[in-house]
Amino acid sequence: MSSTLILDKQKVEQKILRLAWQIFEKHASENKIMLFGIKNRGLQLAELLAEKLRAISDLEVVVGSIRMNKRNPVHDEITLSHEPDFWKSLPIVIVDDVANSGQTLMYALKPFMGELLSQLHMAVLVDRAHKKFPISPDFVGLSLATTLQEHIELRMEEGQVYLT
Repeated sequence: MSSTLILDKQKVEQKILRLAWQIFEKHASENKIMLFGIKNRGLQLAELLAEKLRAISDLEVVVGSIRMNKRNPVHDEITLSHEPDFWKSLPIVIVDDVANSGQTLMYALKPFMGELLSQLHMAVLVDRAHKKFPISPDFVGLSLATTLQEHIELRMEEGQVYLT
């Protein structure tokens, strides 16, 4: 299977920094913000975003995780690393690496549905144009139109994004 490099390490870092600025601009009046990364790569991206946010702002940034079965999100329980009493008064950003069909992001909202929230947004490094669900991230590093047969792969260990 052939892979085409879409974003090299430097461009990925630029996109992450730009995402951090976008998140900060939206939440500049806040003291504290909660980033929930969808395990695994979404959590890694949330941690990188948190580092950038701390470097560019005075925001207190807390990173938590969302654990779910991405292939069958209704089969297993979706769990959060932090209890609602900790985060329900905070602005929340759900973070994932790639928004493909919108399914993962849609089901990632489930644990938050029973709570009265301050704010909730979504951030992704790459947003694909082929959505099956009405989910649009608020903060996007790169929007990319692909065919249904193509896939986007973020290789965190390399810090690069490929089209396969």
